[in-house]
Amino acid sequence: MQPREFLRRLPGAVQAKLPADLAGCSSGFGFSLVQLWYGNRALHYEAWLRHRQDVIEIGLHFEADPLTNMRLLAAFRARERVVRKGLGDGTHIEEWDRGWTRLWEPVSLGTLDGALLEHLASRLARYITTCEPLLREELPADVPWELRPLRAPSRTPRGRTRSSASTTRTLARSPRSARPRERP
Repeated sequence: MQPREFLRRLPGAVQAKLPADLAGCSSGFGFSLVQLWYGNRALHYEAWLRHRQDVIEIGLHFEADPLTNMRLLAAFRARERVVRKGLGDGTHIEEWDRGWTRLWEPVSLGTLDGALLEHLASRLARYITTCEPLLREELPADVPWELRPLRAPSRTPRGRTRSSASTTRTLARSPRSARPRERP
């Protein structure tokens, strides 16, 4: 399978593995990567084909402002036991480039086929089911967050699925983080 086709199939394969309350993520594509996110695109799950390194990097990236990224990194480091229980010991939790931070793991690149697609979809679904509840709980109150309403994916003329929505709703926060949200 060609890299672009492989990446285009991945979001649908991931969403098919998610519980109903997490199935409504958005997705976007780059030259060699795909991103999935919920309330803020800068806080996204990613699969990045790194041909030179012969790996696919998957994980949760914090690519907002440096302060938000560091606060979330600290929160996930404080919850490292929960993260490792859900994802395994091969997950790296670290600072990265441009003030970004991430939780990630390398997967051997191999052949871009249905078996690799299913493996990556399962791992990304595991990242989402493990990390998204923690992210929503630990999200600082001053970070923008809007969820798209859940609705069935629509079909394109070529029969591909896409999620789309024209309205948004505000995240229902857990009691621990239910403080009022104010803009600076």
